[in-house]
Amino acid sequence: MLTDLLIPAKDLAVVRTYDGSSVELGYYLKKRKWDLNNLPSVAILGVPEGRGSHNQDVAEGTDAIRLQLYSLATFPSEMDIVDLGNIKCGNQPRDTYAAVKIVSEELSGLGIRLLILGGSQELTVPFISGANREASELVIVDDRIDNSENTKSAADERFINMLPVGTSVSLIGGQSYFIGEQWHDLLAEGSNGEILSLGEIRADFRELEPMIRKADMVSFDFGSMKASEAPGQYRLSPNGLTGEEACQIAWYCGISTTPAWFALFGYSPKADPANLGAMMAAQISWYFINGVSKRLDEEPVDEATNFEHYRVTVDGLEEPIAFLVHPISRRWWMEVPSEDCTLFPFRIPCSKKDYKKACKNEISEKWWKYFNKI
Repeated sequence: MLTDLLIPAKDLAVVRTYDGSSVELGYYLKKRKWDLNNLPSVAILGVPEGRGSHNQDVAEGTDAIRLQLYSLATFPSEMDIVDLGNIKCGNQPRDTYAAVKIVSEELSGLGIRLLILGGSQELTVPFISGANREASELVIVDDRIDNSENTKSAADERFINMLPVGTSVSLIGGQSYFIGEQWHDLLAEGSNGEILSLGEIRADFRELEPMIRKADMVSFDFGSMKASEAPGQYRLSPNGLTGEEACQIAWYCGISTTPAWFALFGYSPKADPANLGAMMAAQISWYFINGVSKRLDEEPVDEATNFEHYRVTVDGLEEPIAFLVHPISRRWWMEVPSEDCTLFPFRIPCSKKDYKKACKNEISEKWWKYFNKI
């Protein structure tokens, strides 16, 4: 079924005409084939669908990014990467969405990391729907919330309203002049998520990592970046994420302890005559793969005997809050009591800042969020 819905990478013009050296990623990818008996660490998947956007040229962004990605440095041979090619687009956008959902269903069961090159951002919906998890964790990187209630708006401007019920949605990089205060509460109450504004993440960029660590998918809108650093946007803004910050977000997704998917949407080649934006998008994508190559299998399980353990008494709670720290990566988790956990408590990613709050007799918002959820 998977192959029926895809145009293999070897049949794409951008891949057929590639002729790079052995130090480039493309040289390796042209030789690697999909094999269910030998699953890769990362699979690359393009979705050249742009009819859900006011700028349909984003459909051409998929292969423009791929061209630049192929020219970047390759990885050690033990880092297995496969380019699956592009999903076949249908006569109508809904046909493409159906194909995306089917492909998502097949790939999600395999537990591999996925780098998605779009396309317009409403494609997030069939990817999340196809994953078919009871409560997916979605992190959106964007300067605004795409939940327009105007039915005449493009699909990529209202896709949040179309996500499956139960999806937890958090936003990174939001800019206050695009997001009214009421939307903060709406996102928190409606989808059990949170918003980290551009200013908040710059105050302590490391606070992003725990949020991304638990994500099933990170949906990155190219328009979340400073227009001067990322040409190829159709919704321009002088402020936004820098290239370094965007690459760091992708890297955090790559080192995630869950098999997270990273999707990059909204790049428009028509607005990028020098291909500088395509190279920026390729570098962001490369850092996701680089993060996967650096990840550790460090999720705390059972007694987590290889972790450091701390217990902090907080006024108002019957039991102390337990914190766990991985001895190598120094990443933190905290435990939240749950009636469903008879042997071991529910553990969520956190930061050292949450531990310090507990030491000051404060309970972090993360703890309350999951306590109320479960």
